[in-house]
Amino acid sequence: MPLHSLALLKPCCFGDVMFTTPLLGVLRRAHPESRIDYLVSAYARPAIEANPLLDNRFEIPNFKFQISNLSPIIRALRAGSYDAVFVPDRSPLLCLAAFLSGVRHRVGLNSGGRGLLYTHRAPVSPRVIRHEADIYLDLARIIGVPTEFAAVEYTPPANDRKAGLAALEETRLADKPFVLIHPGGGRNPGMAFDAKRWPPPHFAQLALGIMREAGLAVALVGGLGDEKILDGVSGLINIPFANLGPRPWGQIGALAERCALYIGNDTGATHMAVGAGARVVMILGPSDPRRYGPYCSGNRVAYVWREWNVPQAGVRAGARGFSWDDGATVEEAMKATMELLRQ
Repeated sequence: MPLHSLALLKPCCFGDVMFTTPLLGVLRRAHPESRIDYLVSAYARPAIEANPLLDNRFEIPNFKFQISNLSPIIRALRAGSYDAVFVPDRSPLLCLAAFLSGVRHRVGLNSGGRGLLYTHRAPVSPRVIRHEADIYLDLARIIGVPTEFAAVEYTPPANDRKAGLAALEETRLADKPFVLIHPGGGRNPGMAFDAKRWPPPHFAQLALGIMREAGLAVALVGGLGDEKILDGVSGLINIPFANLGPRPWGQIGALAERCALYIGNDTGATHMAVGAGARVVMILGPSDPRRYGPYCSGNRVAYVWREWNVPQAGVRAGARGFSWDDGATVEEAMKATMELLRQ
C-alpha cells in the first residue's frame, strides 16, 4: 500500500499512547520518506512530544469520548489530506470520526463490531489475552508491514533533560549511580485506579533495602499531583535519600534515562522509563502483565506480580477481590531489583 502521508489517532491516555510507539516505529521503518502525524489529547501529548519519528503533532482540544468532540478530529484529518489513518483504539466514536473524515484507507481495531467502518479491520477478541502494544501492531500486520524488533520508544524533550540534570546536580546525584522510585500513578482523565499503587510502606522498605544492601543512592519522584504519596513514602525512610518531588512527564523520562534502575507501578511513567532505555522493575497488582507488563525484548526489564483471578475485561472491570495483602511482597521486589542491578 503506497502511503505518502499517514496519521495515528489515539487521544488518550499516556500509557496507551506509549503502547502505540512500537506501531509508530514499524510504520516509520516501512515508510521512511512519508509524512507521519499524530492526533492526541493534551494530557497524553507528552508521550510523543519529542519523538523523532513524527513530523507533526496535533492536539485535540478538551478531548472526551463524546460525539460532540469529534468535529476537531474530523477537521484535522481532512486538513491533513492523509492517505491513511491508523486508529489503535476500540472506540466506535473514533472509528466514526475516521469514516466521516473521508480518509481513503482507515486501519483500526474491530472489537465487538465497533470497527466496521474501517477499510482494514484488525479483529480483537476479549477472550484472548494479549499485550496491548502487540494488539496495536496488528494494524501494521494487516497491511503487510513487518513488526519484528518493534519496541516502546520515548525521547525526553531537551528542556526536560536540562531540568532533570539540574535536579540531579542539586541533589549531588549527577555523577552517581542511583535507583529512581516512582510510587504514584494509576490516574488519568478517564480513570482513577489507586489500587494499582503498591502501598507506601512497601516502597519505603524497598528503598531502605536498596540503600543498605546494594549501596546505591535512591531518588524518589512522582507525577504532578503525587505529593501525598511521595510524602507518605518519604516519611517512612529514616536514612538520607533524594526526594525530587512531583515532576512533569518529560522530566521523569529524563531522570529515568540517567538512572541505574527505575522502579514503579503499572503506570504510564513506568512504560515511559522502558521507552527511555532504563532498566525497569514494574510492580503489578490488579493488572495482568500479559496485557500491561513492560513491553521490551531482552533482559533489562522485570516485573513482580502475584497471580489472582483477573477479570476478563481487564483493568476496566476494576479490582474487586484484589488486595495488596496477597500481592507482590517487598522481598520479591528486592530480589528482582538485585538481579537486574547485577547485570
